[in-house]
Amino acid sequence: MSDFSVAFGREVDLSGKSDEEVLAGLAWLPSARDELRHCAESGRIDKFWRAWSKRIAERVDRRQQRTRVANRGGLWPWGDARQHPAKPVWSLIEKQDWPRLSRWASQQFPVKDAWKDERAELELLALADWLWSGPRVDAATAWPLWRLVLTRALELAAYLAKPLTCELSPDRRLLVTGELPWLLSQLFGDLGGVTEFKQLGQQSLRNELIELTDGDGTPVASLLTVLPRWLASLTRSVEVGTIVGEPLLEGEAQLRFEDVVTKSVALLDREGRMLGSANGDSNDALSRAAKKSEVGPLIPMLLRGAELVGLDKLSLAAESLRFRLHIADGGSKEKFRSETFSETPEGRLIVTDTDLPATQSDWASWACLRNWWHATANTALVRHDGPSVNLQLSLLGVPVIDGEWGLSVRLDGQRLTWTDSWKCSCWSSDTDMDYIELLLELPGGPMLCRQVMLSRKDHFLVLADSVSKVGRRRIDLESTLPLRRGVRAKSDKATREARLVASDVKVRCFPLALPDDRLHSTVGEFDASLGELRLAQASSSEALYAPIVLDWSPERASFDAEWRTLIVTEEARKLAPWEAAGHRLRVGKLHLVVYRSLHTNEEFRSVLGLNTDKESVIAQFNAQGYVLPIVSVDA
Repeated sequence: MSDFSVAFGREVDLSGKSDEEVLAGLAWLPSARDELRHCAESGRIDKFWRAWSKRIAERVDRRQQRTRVANRGGLWPWGDARQHPAKPVWSLIEKQDWPRLSRWASQQFPVKDAWKDERAELELLALADWLWSGPRVDAATAWPLWRLVLTRALELAAYLAKPLTCELSPDRRLLVTGELPWLLSQLFGDLGGVTEFKQLGQQSLRNELIELTDGDGTPVASLLTVLPRWLASLTRSVEVGTIVGEPLLEGEAQLRFEDVVTKSVALLDREGRMLGSANGDSNDALSRAAKKSEVGPLIPMLLRGAELVGLDKLSLAAESLRFRLHIADGGSKEKFRSETFSETPEGRLIVTDTDLPATQSDWASWACLRNWWHATANTALVRHDGPSVNLQLSLLGVPVIDGEWGLSVRLDGQRLTWTDSWKCSCWSSDTDMDYIELLLELPGGPMLCRQVMLSRKDHFLVLADSVSKVGRRRIDLESTLPLRRGVRAKSDKATREARLVASDVKVRCFPLALPDDRLHSTVGEFDASLGELRLAQASSSEALYAPIVLDWSPERASFDAEWRTLIVTEEARKLAPWEAAGHRLRVGKLHLVVYRSLHTNEEFRSVLGLNTDKESVIAQFNAQGYVLPIVSVDA
């Protein structure tokens, strides 16, 4: 009889113990089958393995488990084993090389606390998942794996019984405190102390979901960089609950998970990469995976999440994922049957606000501007949870801008500094556009404002910076847009237009406050070099407005562009540039007017046929020559 007891929540050292001693020392719950107890007490590994495998099979939905096995690769946000942090284990599982996997496990027994780094955590997850849902192999092969996973699981339970001693990233915290306890408790569901271990995992998964997302499912900005891994961990855990018939999420938590999946779909680019994330996969690796399967590795994971929460064919997000997989499998657009999905909003009879993929959250400190659900949609991700603003642009599904939207402001040569986060002062989304305005008021009066407007019906974007309330001081502003790696940039020789080329997308960039012809001198400049677009602009006093328009319409690519600074009047008085700014741009049939009031006023002002008392207006001339506002912002 063994003189020690193996159960969760106890400090147990299995090193130096024989296999027979480990089996005899297992402490069972009262509900455990007598067959399991007797086989363990006998010390016969072969008999115990058969009894344990039978018990696992009885507790699971075999159809759901087969689905998990078939889609296992799709529930990990890596293209293949080469990208997996637990590469040695995962590659052997992919190759189904069970003897080598067993020998590898035998070599890990002497290692103490090995699971406390990310690679070993994922190794434990992969092994536990394989034991739980993998093929049944002979006892001699399986036993080293079973014993290793049990050892690591007991170590993890003892570790989690104490306060965490190190700060973990959100994805690792969810894995260590939530998914691993939840899965391991299913694997060792008859051992003593496992109930508390399971409850710990379940509660952690629910709490992390609620605490890291807004009421509408928008993830907090700090979660975006690891969102693919975090969401994959949650999806795998929800699937485990489905397989064993124990729902992991209920009520508000289930609705929240449904919303997170939907929000995440809106962040995908053409190749299935998620804007805002930095999950450890290189762009090249993701591109290789996308070229191989024509969809990124995140698509199957998101679709499985959508299926688990019951997102049916009425969900545009879920249908857009199914459409991607349909095309990747060689299907034609015409043969994709859906009563909901369309490649463009024009393909639907009615488009309501709930159909729009855009999202914004003051609490989460980011916004996603997106024109539609299709893979080739135009998307702008604006993150503002710190003193800098991060901007990512995916145009026709191709990432073009990626990184900090730089801003430097000098007043009489002295640079402004700030540590506060930007606040969203205005958000608007309708069937014509998505618009966000960020505000930062500094001590002593200076006010900075940043605007982003994405057209939903055409291929153009307006970016603008304004500085106001500075008094009689000279303003020098510099704004930079970081180009995605591989994007080629070129400045036009005759005009101040800059052109970007990324994949099959060509983007034209226009600095509206600078003269279009390079023959006209100016104190500002607009150029493309060293991996960024740079705009420099100055004002002699009071305020400054610096708008840029990006246009990537294939139909307008060959048209000449012209833009001008406009005269703004108030009661027949011409206003100074630091009181109000107006600019127009004409490229082919696109004719825009961009207006900004830089001083508070209550009177109507006129600029090129536009009569308004608004603080900001972005408008467009229609075919009849009327100026129709796309977005109007009150002061």
